[in-house]
Amino acid sequence: MLRNALAALLIVTALTVLGCSVIRTEHKIEAHITLDIRIEQQVDDIFDFVEGDTDVLPAIKGAEPASSLLDTLNWLDPFPVAHAAENMNSTSALITEIARRLRDRHTKIVAAKTQGCFGENNRGYLELRDCEALKDGDFKNQVQKLLAEENKDRKALYNELARLNRESGATVSTMETVAAMNKLKRAARGEWVQLPVAGKDFDRVKASSLGKKLGTKCQPGAWVRMP
Repeated sequence: MLRNALAALLIVTALTVLGCSVIRTEHKIEAHITLDIRIEQQVDDIFDFVEGDTDVLPAIKGAEPASSLLDTLNWLDPFPVAHAAENMNSTSALITEIARRLRDRHTKIVAAKTQGCFGENNRGYLELRDCEALKDGDFKNQVQKLLAEENKDRKALYNELARLNRESGATVSTMETVAAMNKLKRAARGEWVQLPVAGKDFDRVKASSLGKKLGTKCQPGAWVRMP
């Protein structure tokens, strides 16, 4: 306990004396940019596998701590830090398990989307839409069960991705937003999607070819059918 307290004191002192508050801010900005790119790639890789674009799911690994801080901590106590870094960079078996379940039901999800019964909302989950096929009670029950299973797995996936990337400040909300934008990018013609709320993501959509095709229908949070 005394050793840990001394280590913490030395870190704080070193950062203060060396004027590392500015350095830490710069690292934070760089880490945020890297985080966005890494998470987008992770989500893209997973959905490529789910949708059958690839039969191999790339290793999904967590974020590494900033190298300068890692070096400092290793100098103080190399074993716990090395162990932590190893954990953050280990492949998640849970993501593989979830991705396989998502892949197994993907064909059914697409069929329901084609019928207009499912839409992709701007939080990264499926939503039930009012479609003609739902007038059949048995079909409606099957679709509702399918939706519940899909959203449960997506929630678990986002939680695990957030856990793997927590060292860079990622949250479940981060994963949901990235996934929603990815699903919007992948949506096929005629499928229902909900556009992002007002902000940078909506601005990106509005400036895109999709935004131009939607015209006046391109509004923050609006439900639209892909043109």
